[in-house]
Amino acid sequence: MSCKEVAVFQFKQDCLKGAVELNKQLIVEMQENSEGTLLNFEVLQSLKDPCIFTWLIDWTDAKAAKKTTDKWLSFPSNKKFSSSVEKDIFYDFLERQ
Repeated sequence: MSCKEVAVFQFKQDCLKGAVELNKQLIVEMQENSEGTLLNFEVLQSLKDPCIFTWLIDWTDAKAAKKTTDKWLSFPSNKKFSSSVEKDIFYDFLERQ
């Protein structure tokens, strides 16, 4: 069953320049390593608080998503991304019921 990965992060204020591109780059790196299981993604930025970013990622299934997300530390953009995040707000895989 297909699933959606939802992740909400708070970026550090001084890391906002280029943050949208950095978010997208990291997801593209995941997509390139997903063997076709990462189907689509959106990166959203809060209008109320521009430090808040949300990922909505469509996967073929949760098992395939986990296989790719377990490689998180090996992606080239991970170090810069991780050092830019102040707080992880929410993270989960959701399935339509």
